[in-house]
Amino acid sequence: MEQKLIILVTGESCAGKDHCADVWVSVFTTCTHKSLTARAVSISDAIKREYAAATGADLSRLLWDRAYKEQHRPALTKFFQEKVRHRPRLPEEHFLNVVYGAVDVDVLLITGMRDEAPVAALAPLVPDSRLLEVRVRAREQTLRVRRGCRSDDDAGDDNKDNSDSNNDRLNLTALDYRPSLIFDNDTTGNEAAKRFGESFLLPFFHEDLQRLANMVRLVPDFPRPGIKFHHVLDISQQPGGLALCTSLFQTHFTGDWAKVDAVASCEAGGFVYASALASRVDVPMVLIREAGKLPPPTVSAIKRPSHISSLASNDSKEKRIEMERGVVSRAASVVVVVVDDVLSTGETLCAVLQLLNEAGIGAEHVSVMVVAEFPVHGGRQLLRQRGFGRINIQSLLVFGGN
Repeated sequence: MEQKLIILVTGESCAGKDHCADVWVSVFTTCTHKSLTARAVSISDAIKREYAAATGADLSRLLWDRAYKEQHRPALTKFFQEKVRHRPRLPEEHFLNVVYGAVDVDVLLITGMRDEAPVAALAPLVPDSRLLEVRVRAREQTLRVRRGCRSDDDAGDDNKDNSDSNNDRLNLTALDYRPSLIFDNDTTGNEAAKRFGESFLLPFFHEDLQRLANMVRLVPDFPRPGIKFHHVLDISQQPGGLALCTSLFQTHFTGDWAKVDAVASCEAGGFVYASALASRVDVPMVLIREAGKLPPPTVSAIKRPSHISSLASNDSKEKRIEMERGVVSRAASVVVVVVDDVLSTGETLCAVLQLLNEAGIGAEHVSVMVVAEFPVHGGRQLLRQRGFGRINIQSLLVFGGN
């Protein structure tokens, strides 16, 4: 069965989140290649109801009247924060209530999110679903117009050079994490949002992804009784599996392969997919191995054991991983894509990113692609805690369990 896709539509007030969510619902429900059901829900409706009951505010206007909602926003925010102070798990409760209320749809789009790094925080709660964040942003001038704050002085700004737009937009560098996707919503009408949905959201239901998922064999009671092991490497042992996976890596990458300088991977599972991908996109591959397996000079970093690797090998010791010094240029513009077979606890990926940092390759120049992600183990949360939350991470498949 195909997974539910949950899309968290985030952004500043008046960026157009609700409008975009409605457009993307239409994209999913009218696509011609398969029948999908989709729904958009505002997670903030629950707290608005509580606020209206407590203060006497007009609930209908809070839900549908933008000007009225903006008028109450400071008080509503304070009301929500006070609720969270007494019930710290309230955001998670609201999220799960919305998800459980939409079990009948294939795609759930949620607006009104207030969580920081929501995918990292919430994905472990819905490990059998794919969770994405689409950040909707607009220039400050556009936001002012939508808020009804346009003045005569703003009129002359309409012809500003587009190069100024980067300064006007939400400064993503101020975040300590990276949204899954970003949509710039400065134009009127539906066409731009529709094209974005068709180009970046519909592909998550492509039949090739389902074919790939079907190649992952489930092995019960391995490596310990009671564990259901997803044999992700088995993809490479099936006819056409490696070629299919490599093709999906290439087409789903949200960056520009022409600007990528190297593909990096840590032994052993990642080597299988990384080498095939590096050959396909015609860039060098950087080998990352356990200490002592590469000739000097090398750069090294500590790899902490995860509870999963400890279960499999009965080895709970820290190890060092290495890469050859100078194998990747230290130029300011160098771009590296890290490829691995799985993302579970995040310990291996943290070590790889630390190693690249030691080699002079900053996190802002690194993207990550994995074949399969297991959100229940909280890998993205660990990456954020270790300072790597702003890394762009893409996973072809998402599975619950191990």
